[in-house]
Amino acid sequence: MATEIDFLREQNQRLNEDFRRYQMENFSKYSSVQKAVCQGEGDDTFENLVFDQKQVGEMKLQLESVIKENERSELSRQKLHTQELLSQLEMANEKVVENEKLILEHREKANRLQRRLSQAEERAASASQQLSVITVQRRKAASLMNLENI
Repeated sequence: MATEIDFLREQNQRLNEDFRRYQMENFSKYSSVQKAVCQGEGDDTFENLVFDQKQVGEMKLQLESVIKENERSELSRQKLHTQELLSQLEMANEKVVENEKLILEHREKANRLQRRLSQAEERAASASQQLSVITVQRRKAASLMNLENI
């Protein structure tokens, strides 16, 4: 049991030495706060680090809150814009329906006028034929009268 404890102590000591060596090799990569903590410069630096970390955490939460609020505001703005566009689309669709009704009414009116024009042309052609027949009959009658007078 004692040899096992000695073995663990030696292993712990070796690991601590390796860790210190690693810290020294990579020391330039650390911030000043990290360097102070690694060198063990008192509890003040560690407390400052903890305090700074808390502040950073609070700032992150505030930032997330602001971002969420901005997203909600943007979503609200987009929703209002979408509603306006939908309203405009509905009005445009109503106008299309009204215009289609007007077009249909005008087509029907044009068709009625076209039929009336065709009927009037037929009556005019018939009247012209009748006039021609009457004119021919009058000429014949006039010719016969002239023959009788001779």
